[in-house]
Amino acid sequence: MLRDRGSKKWTAMMLPEHLRLLREWQDEDAIPDRKEPDEQQLEEWEFLLSEAMEWNKEVAIRYWKNGNPQEVKGYVHCSHNMTGTLRIVTQDGEAKVVPVRDIERISGME
Repeated sequence: MLRDRGSKKWTAMMLPEHLRLLREWQDEDAIPDRKEPDEQQLEEWEFLLSEAMEWNKEVAIRYWKNGNPQEVKGYVHCSHNMTGTLRIVTQDGEAKVVPVRDIERISGME
């Protein structure tokens, strides 16, 4: 016996526009919410970044890219205040540009 809980029965009666909107709504709910950092956390990040640039320490940065969380580990090469970005050089020598407004977490690697 097929146990569809009535989902097949109702989708047949809906217009394609309604189905599309329901799918978009479901996709929006699947995206996790971004948390805005408070002032104390911003000061801590600023300290970690300045220390990492001065002493060439490795950091791990978790940031959002196209609604998905990404993580990069490497050395802070420079900070562009005008564009609001950080340039991170990974251990492979690849340069990554991370927008500061999209950063979720910064931690120092020991």
